[in-house]
Amino acid sequence: MLNDSNQKQPVHVCAAVVFHQQKILLTLRPEDKKLGGYWEFPGGKIEKGESPQLALQRELREELDIEVGVGALLETVHHSYEWGDVKILAYTCTWKSGTIKHLEVADHSWVAPENLLDYDILTADRPIIRKLQEQYSG
Repeated sequence: MLNDSNQKQPVHVCAAVVFHQQKILLTLRPEDKKLGGYWEFPGGKIEKGESPQLALQRELREELDIEVGVGALLETVHHSYEWGDVKILAYTCTWKSGTIKHLEVADHSWVAPENLLDYDILTADRPIIRKLQEQYSG
């Protein structure tokens, strides 16, 4: 398939599936941001020349003031929003240090894997939850 010159490349983002004491970290997008009021896995845009792993570590420092260890790629998600496409690389992570501060998020919650869909989660993050629930069921 030829790439249409008018077609925009997807925004490449990374998501951290942070495990700590058998729970997973979710963050709430601020109301004044695009898709505000939805819960998501923390992360953000991968900058040019930056690896997804370094982007995750930077984003979690900027948003939450915590350090994480980045593990394996858990899931890759392609999702189309009305404003454009995203490609999400979701990595399993472990919380290493720091006390969570709400620097660029409205709130956070530590959630058991089976309860993740109890939150109003971004549509693009739902395939990551399905993958997690497949891994942790039974």
